[in-house]
Amino acid sequence: MDLSDIARAAGLAQGFLQTIPHVEVRKSPIHGVGLFTLKPLANGHVLVRLDGQRVSIVEAPGVLFTLEWNALSQTELLVRGIRTSYGYINHSRTPNLAIDPATQEIRAVREITASEELLLDYLAQPLPEAYLRDPRAEYLKQ
Repeated sequence: MDLSDIARAAGLAQGFLQTIPHVEVRKSPIHGVGLFTLKPLANGHVLVRLDGQRVSIVEAPGVLFTLEWNALSQTELLVRGIRTSYGYINHSRTPNLAIDPATQEIRAVREITASEELLLDYLAQPLPEAYLRDPRAEYLKQ
């Protein structure tokens, strides 16, 4: 059972918790599926404030490849046990979004047109070394 299955079991028909308004999940030319905005977004627009449970990867290393998360530091993650819409934001070395480390807000770093895919540079986060060394993280080097 993956996070989308858990979301459906919780009654979320689309398979994830809608955490960002005016977006949709659809096929991505970058990586399987991605998150696309349905309306234009101004530079600096705050899409969402990330939430979750603070988890030490020293105490729970298994979360790296089983749950949805964002890195707070190389040893601490903000973990979610259910799939969310911001979990569909794909990685790009030329992102249109960034995470403010002080507030954990996802913000537009430039104007974004309607129907554009929303992208973050995952390497801008303090990713755990164990994640970066794993073959499943090879996509970050492309």
